[in-house]
Amino acid sequence: MVASANAVGILKSKALCRVPFLIEIDLNTMRTRKSIRLLVAGVVWPAETFLARLIQALRDAGLDVTVGYVSHTGQPKPLSPDVRWLRLPAWEGIYVLRLLRLVLMTTVAALIAPADLARFLRCVRRFGRMRDRLHNVHRWLPFAGGRWDVIYFPWINSAVTNWPLFDGPALVIVSCRGQQINIQPRVKENSQHVVALRAAFARAAAVHCVSEAMLKEAEGLGLPREKAVVIRPAVDAGVFCPLESQPKRGGEFIVVTTGRLVWLKGMEYALSAIRMLRDRGVSVRFEIIGDGPERQRVIYTIHDLGLHDCVRLHGHLRPEEVLHRLQQADAFLLSSFSEGISNAVLEAMACGLPVVSTNCGGMREAVTDGVEGFVVPLRNPVAMADSLFRLALEPDLHQQMGRAARARILREFTLQRQIKDWLALLDAVLSGRSKCRFVDHSRPVSEVPEVCLR
Repeated sequence: MVASANAVGILKSKALCRVPFLIEIDLNTMRTRKSIRLLVAGVVWPAETFLARLIQALRDAGLDVTVGYVSHTGQPKPLSPDVRWLRLPAWEGIYVLRLLRLVLMTTVAALIAPADLARFLRCVRRFGRMRDRLHNVHRWLPFAGGRWDVIYFPWINSAVTNWPLFDGPALVIVSCRGQQINIQPRVKENSQHVVALRAAFARAAAVHCVSEAMLKEAEGLGLPREKAVVIRPAVDAGVFCPLESQPKRGGEFIVVTTGRLVWLKGMEYALSAIRMLRDRGVSVRFEIIGDGPERQRVIYTIHDLGLHDCVRLHGHLRPEEVLHRLQQADAFLLSSFSEGISNAVLEAMACGLPVVSTNCGGMREAVTDGVEGFVVPLRNPVAMADSLFRLALEPDLHQQMGRAARARILREFTLQRQIKDWLALLDAVLSGRSKCRFVDHSRPVSEVPEVCLR
């Protein structure tokens, strides 16, 4: 694959060079970028910090970005005046009002985009039950009349519920991240989820994986390697940075963790490690930032282990409050069973915190054991406590690992690097190098198994 003869700047991204098609673009001939119309679809707003920053950065790079969002809090706060918003109304509320909204949306679609409406109606015939037909056509109608060059689904589960978009003129990119790839397919009740994933892999122009570990998981589910692109997460190191001088805290060792309170975060093992640390005489405070369905279980465990006086359960905090907590902490603890690469860990590392992380997903691609922190086995609170104990008692090691963590972020996980990789991917897809080789248009949506349409 050869770049243009007059190319004067060639970008060869490490992440993208791992796959058979090299991404080579002329950075001085990107004048068409402003005409690239990108839809980021299936976003629940407010979005995760990493996704909001990616959307904003792509817009700042010159793309015409539209966000297709679901929100239960009304109109989202704009990222910038130039980002467009496409509201995807939820199928909820009084049933009669839902039907009236559906009639109105159908009428508008018939007037402005009859071909899109016809495509949606052909696809919805695959559903046997009328309520499934109504629900799905209601889900798809907001996209009628939209004209985008690329549709990007940050969550692959959103892609498999919006199959008609794969048959439109836009090319589709999907992301593989987290439990949708390395947890849900292993649950027996979700066995048909694999069928949906394989169909998405077959029809996407390119598949983004957040880590090499995630790519290997997806390959086992049927993802062709030649279609995969590894672009790792990133953090804004200008925002997430250490304080110039740490305040004196009277010897208290502060450990912090952030994330949803769900079972796969392994919070009970983290709390057990904190109990062991206290039993060894360490004056420790554990800050838990986040909320979720496991909150009651976490509260019970805190009291059951006698940690109510040293564990603070903050719930959901604003981004600036999360930053403040990270800057005040001494170490970050990740006790998860499953991750792609934890964005929370990257933010902590950018703030100069050494990390104790379980060996899950792609975490070894961000943390080298004994360099930026410690990587410990899953479900092993003793190993967690041992690592935290060393950080608490060895200030030189603590400072050395904190500096190494910050340095690695600046070297490998900057937002600038991530955006270059994404722009390279978009250029490759739109130039036809992905479209010609990867997209399987031989199976229209009407032939996709019904399980993939639900």
